Amino acid sequence: MNNKYKIWAVLSLIVVFAIGVAVGIYSDKFFTAKKKTRPPQRQEPFPTLEVISRELQLTPEQEAQIREIFKRSEERFESFRKEIHIRLGQLREQLKTEMDSVLTSEQQNKMKELMEKYMRQRRRDTSERREDKPRTQIPNEKEKKGEAR
Repeated sequence: MNNKYKIWAVLSLIVVFAIGVAVGIYSDKFFTAKKKTRPPQRQEPFPTLEVISRELQLTPEQEAQIREIFKRSEERFESFRKEIHIRLGQLREQLKTEMDSVLTSEQQNKMKELMEKYMRQRRRDTSERREDKPRTQIPNEKEKKGEAR
């Protein structure tokens, strides 16, 4: 009879321990999943004109000059982006041509479908990112005066 109680006691401890481990694992997954859903805070790569003006205590004339510098740089960046876009398109077309020379016509059709699928997904992801994207860093005169927003 004494052995039965020892066996029951050991089994009870094992069951309680197993339940504790299961609850610990479940609760850990539950609490860490909530933490991961929080969107990460993204720091701006470069300070805004407003921040620069405030931190450096710029005069209105300096602020206007820097605003013009930002505008010129933005135009150069846009021109550069367009050049890159054209060059990447050429490289993609070259890649496609080279791959098509290796693939059968059936494989080429499947590859075309596969690429369309990925491009649709990429467009969706891009549009979602654009919705979350903060406004431009260079406020125009109306925004600066608080008339917009």
